[in-house]
Amino acid sequence: MDSGAFLTMLPEAIDKFAAFGEIVRNCSVFDAVAHKHAFLESVIKREKLQSTGIGHSIAIAHGKVAHLDRTHIALGISRDGIVFDDIFPEPVHLVFLIASCPSKQTQYVKALGSILSWVHDDELRGDLMRCDFSSPKAVSFLEMMACQDFHPVEQNA
Repeated sequence: MDSGAFLTMLPEAIDKFAAFGEIVRNCSVFDAVAHKHAFLESVIKREKLQSTGIGHSIAIAHGKVAHLDRTHIALGISRDGIVFDDIFPEPVHLVFLIASCPSKQTQYVKALGSILSWVHDDELRGDLMRCDFSSPKAVSFLEMMACQDFHPVEQNA
């Protein structure tokens, strides 16, 4: 499993916009994105409209990419945490970044729902934040991310 394809450790003292750039640059799942800079700009523009921090130390940022064959998701982990907004002042440690095609909205919603079903689990979230990838749940989650074949956690229970 090549975790560099979908996973990166974020540098200390980074803001959310720089974190997005790190994830795009360091995760090869975004190599399928023809215009990475335009994708990154769309993520930043979306983030400026409304924060993608969802609480529980998680943010799920996203941007649209025309002519993308499928939804691509990467994860940036911040050991220090990143302040995303005032609504959820708790630092974000898990930053998911999603690239999806506007014409494949159903695929995007399925992938988003899948990620949410996995990170709803307190134990898995804790393992990911500690970078402890040895638990069966963490292994299953990382395998799903490596394959970019998103499905709810219930299928692996």
